[in-house]
Amino acid sequence: MPDLVVIGGGVVGISCALALQAEGHQVTVIEPGPVGEGASWASCGCIAVGEIVPLSQPGMLAKVPGLLMHPKAPLTLRPSSAVRLMPWFTRFVANARPSKMRAIAADLARLTFLATTDFKAQLADVGRPDLLVERPVIKLFDGDDDRANMAAAFDLARELGCSIEEVSGAEAHDIDPAIAPDFKHAALLRDWSFVTDSKRLVEALHDAFLTRGGTVISGSAVGFDRDGRQVKAVKLHDGRVLAADEFVLAAGTRSRDLAAELGVPLRIEGVIGYSTALKNSGVDLSHTVFYAKGGFGITPYDGALAVAGTIEFAGADARPNWDRADILVEKARRVLPGLKTGSAERRFGRRPLTPDTRPIIGRSGKLANVTFATGHGQLGLTLGATTALLVADEISNRQSRTDIQAFSPDRFRG
Repeated sequence: MPDLVVIGGGVVGISCALALQAEGHQVTVIEPGPVGEGASWASCGCIAVGEIVPLSQPGMLAKVPGLLMHPKAPLTLRPSSAVRLMPWFTRFVANARPSKMRAIAADLARLTFLATTDFKAQLADVGRPDLLVERPVIKLFDGDDDRANMAAAFDLARELGCSIEEVSGAEAHDIDPAIAPDFKHAALLRDWSFVTDSKRLVEALHDAFLTRGGTVISGSAVGFDRDGRQVKAVKLHDGRVLAADEFVLAAGTRSRDLAAELGVPLRIEGVIGYSTALKNSGVDLSHTVFYAKGGFGITPYDGALAVAGTIEFAGADARPNWDRADILVEKARRVLPGLKTGSAERRFGRRPLTPDTRPIIGRSGKLANVTFATGHGQLGLTLGATTALLVADEISNRQSRTDIQAFSPDRFRG
């Protein structure tokens, strides 16, 4: 029998599988969907080292009526899901107090500041260093008000060690001439980098895992066999039962329901993000750029520009609202005046977000042989390799490089 099963084959799950395989475990991955088409498929593909300030902001709860009224805003809450989501959303906005925001940012920084080194080591290990582009990411601001809205977040990020260089919009245009020349302000996020294609990245990790003797099973986990604190096997939707000695739960938004089967309450909601891959865009962009007012970014993937972003709070089974993807493409012309949008492929993904924006990494006191690796929100690709090493430390009972108590799955009790 396999001695270890990873539930979930997205960027976090397959990274965990590779790290555990390297330590001699016989690993099986359960993947419910097409490889590479999970949450990171609909992303800007950034290694977002400086994305440490939590999404909740002061006064967020008072903004809920507005979020319900503007379905195409960068952040929105679907009316059909509002009642069910309110308990989670209340916890989310409770983390907007300055003291909590600072603590969350410090915890996230301890992980993200490891991310680039860990990710580069992972790519070198699988023989694909070419998948990473080490150039700063550019954030653009129309005017003084837009820049002022980011001031507190920039100050906190700098205080914790992030490298942010503020320049004029004209200077941003000089750095990357594809950008419109009339932005007033810009910022160079020097710690960040981006991948050439997020789907190819996940596929490359899967290829390496399989080449080294790993097994990937297509199927959905629906439950478990257990004996007290010990999980004996995972049950699949088609009746198969897969036994193992250790389990890693890295199932993204589905982790909440699977954890509930194990008696561990996880406060995870699936936040929908959208992306459109534009082939033959007519634009020669060399950096990822973020448009602050629009709530989206544009990344020059190999063969296409990826226009990705927005945060949509919706139910776990909510169908995509493709108007949100289309509005991003319309707004992208503000950033890239020469953009052509004729050949487009729309994508969406559900990002597993916790109310405190921290991922869920580590063991629960309720279970002896299950390690959690989920709840990364917008940082799944960024923290995939780092999370994998922390999970390997947990399973091997080693001292981790950093304290992971703040990311415990048991923090949501009550």
